Amino acid sequence: MVKLKVIKEKFTDNDYEFVGEGIQSGEGIVFKAIKEQKDFAIKIINNHSGSRTDRYEQEIKNVEKLDHPNVIKAQYGNFEFNGETVHYSIMPFYQNDLRKIIPELLDYKEIIKLLINLGEALKYIHSLGIIHRDLKPENILVGENGELVLTDFGIAHFKDSTLTSPEAMLSNRNYQASEQKIKGNAKNVTQSADVYAFGLIINECFTKNNPQGEDYPLISDVYPFLFEVDNLVEKMLNNIPENRLSINGVLSELKRIDTDLEEELESIRDGLSIPDELPDYFDKALIDEVLTKASQDIYFATLYTDLYPKRSQYNHNYHWEIGYQTSSYLKDWSIRLEILDICKRKYEYEMQYEDGPSLESLNLQNKDDLSLLDRLDSVLEKYNACGSRLSGQIKKYFSGLLNYHAKEVLDKIEDEHYVSQYVLEHICNAPILHLTFFLLQQGIEQNELIDNIDINWDRTVEYPAHLNESPLLNREDDYVQKSEIKIKQICEILRDRWGASYDYIGENIRFVFENKEKYDEFKVLALKLAKPHYVFEGDVLDIFHKEKVISTNEVILDLNKSFDVEITLAKILGLKRIR
Repeated sequence: MVKLKVIKEKFTDNDYEFVGEGIQSGEGIVFKAIKEQKDFAIKIINNHSGSRTDRYEQEIKNVEKLDHPNVIKAQYGNFEFNGETVHYSIMPFYQNDLRKIIPELLDYKEIIKLLINLGEALKYIHSLGIIHRDLKPENILVGENGELVLTDFGIAHFKDSTLTSPEAMLSNRNYQASEQKIKGNAKNVTQSADVYAFGLIINECFTKNNPQGEDYPLISDVYPFLFEVDNLVEKMLNNIPENRLSINGVLSELKRIDTDLEEELESIRDGLSIPDELPDYFDKALIDEVLTKASQDIYFATLYTDLYPKRSQYNHNYHWEIGYQTSSYLKDWSIRLEILDICKRKYEYEMQYEDGPSLESLNLQNKDDLSLLDRLDSVLEKYNACGSRLSGQIKKYFSGLLNYHAKEVLDKIEDEHYVSQYVLEHICNAPILHLTFFLLQQGIEQNELIDNIDINWDRTVEYPAHLNESPLLNREDDYVQKSEIKIKQICEILRDRWGASYDYIGENIRFVFENKEKYDEFKVLALKLAKPHYVFEGDVLDIFHKEKVISTNEVILDLNKSFDVEITLAKILGLKRIR
């Protein structure tokens, strides 16, 4: 290749000033340069030969036609030097790519905005018949003001192109759909592969994990109120390409979720009360923080329909730093449900008597018995914010009771301490999930809750002292903890079976095989297992490409925890099914 010094001189002659050293990329080397006080990225592209040159030249022609604010606009060119052609591209310089900023992305609104822009870019290229085929965070550039552009069309497939190699195994396997991992299948890859990669990126932006396999962390485990985005991602990650959403469907759904979410959160927030007097430290910013978190909590607790079936997974004291209470309507309905339950259980208990129904129930012609019904009416009148709801059922069961059992019921429900202990403590100053699960267990429909939950500020005034002390998931069910336990078990099995010691090094695990013969046996077994499975074979080959022989009898494997160990190695060891 032409010496870089000569190449730089060519650009310097055109008023470009190079800044710093070049960075090697898959296609060549990239330099930062300045011209007329604007920053540019200049990529010197590796020499190609044969069909690869044809594909590269076709890429240039196609990419230069692209015109969209979320798709990179590059200028391509070449020059001759000593009989060698040097290809280059010049484009605006972006300080960051999505890979670099994902750990810093915390504001869900900012994340959704970026994802919508990425969706617009994909919608545009798909409308032109283009398949990117290498969608990953590194190929998504982000400017200082949050502007996003899709780049790197080096292995994209363009409409009417006849130059895609059937052997083109695309670069980053972590973002490939299953059909992309099949050897010789490149020509059968469709735009749905981009949708699959987009789904992985959506999840990763929120969870900070690259989802692999079937048991990956959900967005709603981190942002509970974004449960609808999980549903969208699930449709994007379908293993059958034809069953995935189109990019138009994805983008429209993402926009709908964004719009509906903001409208609903604003509506909930507007309905929350704020006391006239609060401690001095509760300034406007802190009040705003509480209202924002409370509206998100209520949205999640009242609209996520899988919440109650999955209740064992959740920490019922989640966000206990904010107290919640029901409206008077819901409070009195809940109390009446407790009264109904007491009467019903007592009635059913009587039905188990040997003489059962032959025993005399209340006689409403009897003055003493009638007074018991009057006492019941007084109790129900006390809790009448829900109108006459349940009155008929309560009176039906109550009237069927024996006199002394009716008195026992009244003694309970007239006792304010009983009502407080068995109902009010659960719904008048309680964490959001505790309150919600209590009401749902009573039989109140979830859709009745959203307009009937408010902040109880008695607990909430202590809010600043207890921030972030109440995780969403039960600690024993926490995804990360479960994942770490599984990874440790996999490492120990490899150690016990194949004599490989291991150490954690950041996000990687280093396995040291001190017996080369033993390592070779392990390698042969793994490759034999993988041979019939194209996708799995690629994953296994990826592992062994990382081997380092450091002495005649010692081999090192540095494997990443989240995929190499937890998925691929687990399959080799028989801990996961090979699909």
